[in-house]
Amino acid sequence: MMMNESNELLGGSTQGHSTNSSEKKRQDEKETFPDGKIVLLNGTQLDCYPLADEDIETEFQDKLELDTTGQYVTVRKCKPRIAPVSDESMQKQQLFADNAFYLLAHMDRIMNDSRMFLAPVAARNGLAYTGTSGFKRPTLGVYLEWWQTSDETMLIDNEGCRSLVFTLAGSPLSGMNRCSAVREDGKIEIVSLSSFNRHCGSFIKINRRYTEAKVRYQAYTLQEVLDILHREDNGKLDYDHVITTRFMQHEIDRLNRCLEQSLERLTKESSHWREKYLFALISLKEDEARAFLAENDELETRTTQETEHLKMQKKALKAQLKRGQIDNVSFQRSFTPMNKRIEELKFQLFRFRHDKLNEIFQSNEVDSGTIERYFREKDKQSMN
Repeated sequence: MMMNESNELLGGSTQGHSTNSSEKKRQDEKETFPDGKIVLLNGTQLDCYPLADEDIETEFQDKLELDTTGQYVTVRKCKPRIAPVSDESMQKQQLFADNAFYLLAHMDRIMNDSRMFLAPVAARNGLAYTGTSGFKRPTLGVYLEWWQTSDETMLIDNEGCRSLVFTLAGSPLSGMNRCSAVREDGKIEIVSLSSFNRHCGSFIKINRRYTEAKVRYQAYTLQEVLDILHREDNGKLDYDHVITTRFMQHEIDRLNRCLEQSLERLTKESSHWREKYLFALISLKEDEARAFLAENDELETRTTQETEHLKMQKKALKAQLKRGQIDNVSFQRSFTPMNKRIEELKFQLFRFRHDKLNEIFQSNEVDSGTIERYFREKDKQSMN
């Protein structure tokens, strides 16, 4: 069950992956990240600055797997015990929370410099059962992309207070969660996100997208990023205006995603009911529909046979022209009638279907494909 849940978090199949699919995934990742670059979700390619060979951590991985530390899963009736966080880690997490809105305001600048994008963020995320796997070493760019592309990450309450979700904690099985969000006034509050698995899954997917880049390329510290941004904007950035437009754009994107999902759902539902309606029409004229299919199949076979014969004649005629056995005038005299006959055959088949179905159903709503699906479905039901 946990393996299925883990695969769903990553947006994958709940069935086991074969070796071939794993190899294909590695090939896809190579194509996504050309050597010396990272490719962001919006398609932007950033030049990267390689680390010295001795600084590369070859053993670092971030696979989604069951927790083995006992901190996030019950082991032999022992309740999970979360390891204490060091003062240094808490200070770094607080630095990120204190400057989250400032960093969001500078999103365009950060997402144009790989060293800023890959700056590590000391935020503690974790799930019951799988722990911190999938969440290891999130970067500043990961958070910016996650805020930008996921619902409920940039929140506005009923009083208009804005906040940013910056830690995820909960159960992928029950969906219960206690996440942290930092308000614009700097206060940190506990929030519960709906569709928790979807939010975790999107974060993990983005975070693991850059796993290799985190160990291969140079990155600023968060404090270095802040120092650079402070020097560059020199207090001249209209901070509130930029944040307002960021939240407005996020809401527009969220509503567009909702609209697309609703349209897709309604389109499927409409197609489902339309097919049921057409099947009901066919059931009233089942004998005539079956007779139509038999006559249609016979005419289609004759049409195909004659069309293929004409195509072979055309091919032979072209060969004669190429060898100089006939001139162009003779070629056209024979070739043009063949093309005309092929078009006539197509039209005859179309005309038969149109007139016959209109005669049976008194409309053009039912086509031959729908009738074939109707009988396939009926045969399947009779077998069951």
